Amino acid sequence: MVSQQEDYQFELGVKKNMEIINLSGVRIDAIYACLPDNVYDNEKEGEKLFGEKTKDIVKSIGIKYRCVANEGISSLDLCCKAAAGLMRDSSINRNKIGAILFVTFSPEYLMPNNAIGAQHRLGLSSDIIAFDINMACSGYPYGLWLAGLIARIINKSVLLLDGDVQTAYTSKMDKSTTLLFADGGTATLISPVQNDEDWYFAFYSDGSRRKALYIPVGGSLNRIQHDDLDYKETEDGSIKRNIDIVMDGLEIFRFVVQDAAKFIVDFLCAVQKRPEEIEAFIPHQANIYMIKKLTKRLGINEERLCISGDKYGNSSSATIPVTIVDYFENKPIESDLKNVLISGFGGGLSIGTALISLKRDALFKLFYYR
Repeated sequence: MVSQQEDYQFELGVKKNMEIINLSGVRIDAIYACLPDNVYDNEKEGEKLFGEKTKDIVKSIGIKYRCVANEGISSLDLCCKAAAGLMRDSSINRNKIGAILFVTFSPEYLMPNNAIGAQHRLGLSSDIIAFDINMACSGYPYGLWLAGLIARIINKSVLLLDGDVQTAYTSKMDKSTTLLFADGGTATLISPVQNDEDWYFAFYSDGSRRKALYIPVGGSLNRIQHDDLDYKETEDGSIKRNIDIVMDGLEIFRFVVQDAAKFIVDFLCAVQKRPEEIEAFIPHQANIYMIKKLTKRLGINEERLCISGDKYGNSSSATIPVTIVDYFENKPIESDLKNVLISGFGGGLSIGTALISLKRDALFKLFYYR
């Protein structure tokens, strides 16, 4: 059997029917993250469900703490707090922001969208482009690509907001999700520049497995009925509502360590980058065991793996910008990074992967919502 590393070397430069999207002439000026100050200790929270097995379960998934929003705090609240801090510290001229993109699957309202709410709260021009992107775990690379594309076209900066309050759709008594899911909001400022490194993107969609991770009730197909808010016991002994997230943990694990691993390897081959050339690998923080397994399969040195999920939990697509901020705020970039690999994977099922650059003069900050 050919090893992962040998297979990678053999296929270097071969696209294998993968559509690689090239984007140049943009840069990230700043990334800010705002997390709820309500921090759950998983060992304490898990005792109700798992008893004496809790410590072993927490150790296996690698998530020790989770930031959980109090009732009444929305994804819009968290992201606008992050954006307000970013705009204040970067001294960006509001008139130079031409678009707001908001990546979320948990908006304040089904309609209107979060992005237009952000335009009002942040005091931005009424002629701004503002729309939401309904994605879960893979959303940040999608948002970054679209934000960069728009920034180039309109020749203005774009504010990319990415955040979810997914614990609003998570039961504390759900054995498959409660020790994983958390909340958070982020803001990324992308600006057009004359010359800069190329960024590369690739995306994957498989709707045949959409029910491996989904919310079954609340859309136009299965409208909320009066009993959908009632807590009921499920086959595995969990207690949850029909509006709560349903996750097939085994299927998601297979998807990440098999499908996502192969996809990322093919992506690196197509953009002609070897694992040892990756300066930082920032995956969606699904759980720590899973992303370490993925990193090993990719042949990337674990020292290049950036982790934040152990401290903050899995906040859906926001985990990538949260991890960037957590890592580089405490470890300033000494020189520009040209080979930063990011990858989101999950709900859809979907994958978004990108090779981007980070500048040493970019601003990074993480703070708590108070």
